[in-house]
This record gives sequence, C-alpha cells and structure tokens, in this order.
Amino acid sequence: MAWNEPGKDKDPWSGRGNKNGNDGPPDLDEAFKKLQDKLNGMFGGGGSGGRSTNNASLKPLFSIFAVVALLIYIGAGVYQVDAKERAVVLKFGAFSEIKTEGLNWNAPLITDVYIVNVTGERQYPSRGLMLTEDESIVELPISVQYNVSDVKAFVLNVRDPETSLRHATDSAVRHVVGSTELNQVLSEGRQAIAGQVKQRLQAYLDSYGAGIQVNTVNIQEARPPEEVRSAFDDVIKAKEDEARFKPMPTALFLRRVVAPSG
Repeated sequence: MAWNEPGKDKDPWSGRGNKNGNDGPPDLDEAFKKLQDKLNGMFGGGGSGGRSTNNASLKPLFSIFAVVALLIYIGAGVYQVDAKERAVVLKFGAFSEIKTEGLNWNAPLITDVYIVNVTGERQYPSRGLMLTEDESIVELPISVQYNVSDVKAFVLNVRDPETSLRHATDSAVRHVVGSTELNQVLSEGRQAIAGQVKQRLQAYLDSYGAGIQVNTVNIQEARPPEEVRSAFDDVIKAKEDEARFKPMPTALFLRRVVAPSG
C-alpha cells in the first residue's frame, strides 16, 4: 500500500505532522537549534541567563584568588633586621633609606633590600709568593681583620667589596715587601711591615669608597718556597757561621788581652 493513499495522516519519515498541521519532511532547523542549545549549555556558552549564572558562580573564586595573592605579596615584603645589622633600601634602583633593628616591610618589585652585618668582625686570609727588595722570593701568609664602617657606601659604591679588598691587600703587601730586605721580612721586621700594609690598604679602600674599616693586619711566620727551602736553609746557616766566626776588632782584642787583671 502506498503511503500517500487517502486516509493516511502521516508519512513514514515523520512521527508527527509539521507545525502547520500538514504532512511534510522533518524540521531540520529546529533539530539543529536544539542540538546547539545543548552544546552551549554543556560548555558555558548558553544564552544571557546562562552567562549571568556562570559569572555569579565565578565571583567567589576571583575574590579568594585576589585575597591569597594579596597575602603572598604582603608576606614577601616582611623582613627582620637584627641588632648587629643594617638594611639598605633601594626604591626603583635608587637609594631610599637605611633600616635599623626590628621588623620591617617594603613593597616587593618596587624596592630592593640589602641586609649587612656592620658590627661583626670579618677576616680575609691570604698567602702568596712575594719578591723582596734584595730579589729573594718569600712565601708570606697574611690575614686582615675588618668590618663595615659605612653600610651605604659598602652596598652602593663598589660592586663586590670583598673582591676589592682582596685586590687592594695583594697590592699593598707586594708594595711593602718589595721595599723590604729578606732578613727583615723573616725576623723582627714583620711587625713594621704589618703596620705599613694596614696604612696603605686603608688608603686604597678609602679611595674606592668601599665603606670598609681595616682593624688589624697580621703577618704570620714568613718562609721561603718549598722548592728552595733546603738552599735557603744553607744560606741562613752560612750567614750565622760567618757572624759567629767573624774576626774580633783589633782594639777590642788588645783591650781584653792587655788589660790588667784586678
């Protein structure tokens, strides 16, 4: 039997009539519209009512995120300065202020803080081969005790104050030892050498504006290099023998021999 015979109300391709009450093909536009509405509802792309509902549900999340970010920012700017320390504060790379003992806060990303111990004594040890005035080589261990006298200059004037101190110390020691004979370096002349090194080293640091105060320069026992230690010992022994067997002056000899006893 044909589907279009009289008495048939519906065609086999549709289970309903069209919206005009007449038989016809299915309404594809309406089907696509329903599918699109379902997809929009699943992915948050619904109508204006759906968008307002989603925005309302996201507002608490944005508020929580903002509060957490603010707390992290505030916490990152808190720092403690001890009694022995000073904090140099730079704002946008320029000097702002010096903070003293206590709990402080500065805005991160806007300010930089450099905390420096200004009372504790620091030490720089050095050891090197030096050439003396009489062209002898000597190994000279030395130590420098110093502290920070100007924290602003220490932070701002010199890129690396410890490196500047090392170079200045080596220069001062070589200059002084190069003007001193070997026997003075090895014996009682070490104290005088230390005083000269301290004076010259402080002058160098002041010219740099390093903010460093040299307190003490200690020169330990100097010694010849290991490679020439045996030859050096032989020279020292020969000098001692020469001094011991040196002929007595004639006047002193006659005075001892001819002088009457009693």
